[in-house]
Amino acid sequence: FFCQSGSMKKRWMIFVLACCLTAGITGSVVYAYLIDQKETVNQIRILENTTHIEEEFEPPDEVKPGQVIKKKPCIANDSGFPVFIRARVIFSNDRGEAQCQPLEIADSWKKGEDGYYYYQKKVLSGQRTDVIFDKIVIKNTVKKDELVSFDILVYEESVQAEGFSSPEEAF
Repeated sequence: FFCQSGSMKKRWMIFVLACCLTAGITGSVVYAYLIDQKETVNQIRILENTTHIEEEFEPPDEVKPGQVIKKKPCIANDSGFPVFIRARVIFSNDRGEAQCQPLEIADSWKKGEDGYYYYQKKVLSGQRTDVIFDKIVIKNTVKKDELVSFDILVYEESVQAEGFSSPEEAF
């Protein structure tokens, strides 16, 4: 090996040089591949979903059998985008519920299996739902001395409507 002729040495040097160049180029390509990066900046905007309950309510001075009490709850959308809304209507006690006729829920509200009423339209920014019900009727069959005090609680939830085709799907 050490006693090689001049042309053999040249070939050997060219071979070693070619190997070094190939290794250098390959290493540069691999390094470039490994450090290559692309960047995407995704901005995520947090939107505040706010709604509130509004109602017309005229509490009576004295409750009597057969009385009709005006109560008209609806929900307003304070958000800057359309929302779907659901509401739950609950009597504060069973005796109070038993002394009333069933509430007449508006057609635009559909009762779900979970006990919530789903408003069947998107509520646009600044708009309100239809009233859920418009009155409470005390049964004629209840005796005045058996009447009990009660409250009707309306609880509501809303969710951004974008991406959903129905309120049931949204919730």
